[in-house]
Amino acid sequence: MERICKRTIAFFLLLMLGMLVAVLSVFTVASGTTLAQTADQQRSYRLEVTQTRGTIYDCKMRSFTGQQTEYAAAIVPTIEDAAALSRILTQQEMADIYPSLTAGKPFALRVKDSFTAEGADVFPVEKRYTDEQSAVHVIGYLDGAGVGVSGIEKLFDQQLSQGQGEISVTYQVDATNRVLAGEEKAINDTSFLSRRGVVLTLDQEIQTIAEQAAKKHLKKGAVVVTEIPTCKIRAIVSLPDFNPNDVASVLEDEDAPLLNRALSAYSVGSVFKLVSAASALEYGIPPETRYTCTGGIQVSDGIFHCYNGESHGEEDMSRAIAQSCNTYFVHVMQQVPQAQFLLMAQNLGFGSSVEIAPGFSSAAGDLPTLDSLSIPKALANFSFGQGDLTATPVQIAGMVNAIASGGEYTAPTIYEGFVNENLQYLDRAKTPATRRVMTEHTASLLRSFMEESVKEGTSEKFAPASGGAGAKTATAQTGKYEDGVEKVISWVAGYYPQEEPRYVITVMGEDGTGGGATCGPVFKEIADALPLE
Repeated sequence: MERICKRTIAFFLLLMLGMLVAVLSVFTVASGTTLAQTADQQRSYRLEVTQTRGTIYDCKMRSFTGQQTEYAAAIVPTIEDAAALSRILTQQEMADIYPSLTAGKPFALRVKDSFTAEGADVFPVEKRYTDEQSAVHVIGYLDGAGVGVSGIEKLFDQQLSQGQGEISVTYQVDATNRVLAGEEKAINDTSFLSRRGVVLTLDQEIQTIAEQAAKKHLKKGAVVVTEIPTCKIRAIVSLPDFNPNDVASVLEDEDAPLLNRALSAYSVGSVFKLVSAASALEYGIPPETRYTCTGGIQVSDGIFHCYNGESHGEEDMSRAIAQSCNTYFVHVMQQVPQAQFLLMAQNLGFGSSVEIAPGFSSAAGDLPTLDSLSIPKALANFSFGQGDLTATPVQIAGMVNAIASGGEYTAPTIYEGFVNENLQYLDRAKTPATRRVMTEHTASLLRSFMEESVKEGTSEKFAPASGGAGAKTATAQTGKYEDGVEKVISWVAGYYPQEEPRYVITVMGEDGTGGGATCGPVFKEIADALPLE
């Protein structure tokens, strides 16, 4: 039955092609008589072959879009053009353009391969995306009409689409728009204007490093790499990703590939102990403050445990960060005014959305209220990053950047500016304001705690091959269970290298087993590959 069906389709397509040849033959004969008789009705017909769209660049003017070439063809229906197209198009594609071929007037067509035919003009043009588009969640994608739907494509749709050039062909035609034989045609090509575009802070080399490391070790999660001290985003990854040339295939995917996880809020966990330590140090609690961890601490009528019930013994603040001790911070943060604790979190970017480009913002995440922190259990949870607290990977990057920058907070950004066709800036992003959120001494102590974590703490197993680093891990409980096992959000956030830090690396993994195990390999692989020149 299937074989008969295929034969029927093939016969039908051959029949259509034969009819097409016959029709075009009539047009060809008529061109010397009927069209000549209607010369007094001659007029011009302008065919828009393609509209070009502005480019999206990285910080070194390397394009993220248009990295592959396809072809736009201006077709004058003739027997020769039909034969040439039949050699490069599938049977279904030929069937799709059959009405245009028989209508008689010129038409435009996108094809994968170039070809030659007497009545056709073929132009190389940029294919907007690759199937494995880099930085796809930030770049975004277009709808069928070429309008930006998400990301930078949506945010700057007007600037990227208006005045960006085109290719058109103007023909001399008769009253029925059929091209007159022997008449000159005029080609207008202003596609060079598509060099105008948006410049991002992303660095393609670093973006590739981050994407490769993330895809190797994570199924769902995010990576953000920022440069110290500017907090410009050099790489941003969200997994799973998607093919912008086939968005329809992932619309119902339960893993939500279209979600930009780098800008979405998640449970934070022990990475937040850096905020706790900062507020304690700023309040005047010395880093030598000691506490003996027995694996649990009584708060009101409940007991708060360290992860997996581990008992850490006697610790100071540095060791408590390195070993990620919950009970130490539950104990210490009972001595810090709640208002000061909450203010430190707010000053470090928690609870507020981050506008990484004009009109392009992260989720705000959640912070407990001051009233709720008057409840001892709520304060205990907040002390080690649990309870009513969520944050985005971009927010965590901003926090670590402040520590690595000596205590000055700068919001992460991704927009550099807009350039003309000569790659000269027409608009540049304003330098984001910085504010001091802690003393240089406090920031220095926090860095020493994070470096201790890499030397002999929870971050030890993913220490970079050289250069050292400072980092903090987290395994955040979510309260959601699958097959009796609680889902956790895993984190590693830190800076590299240890001396004169250059980059902040933030890694988040959904449904992992812990910060070090799930995210540590990503951190290490990125740090080992980052350029330091």
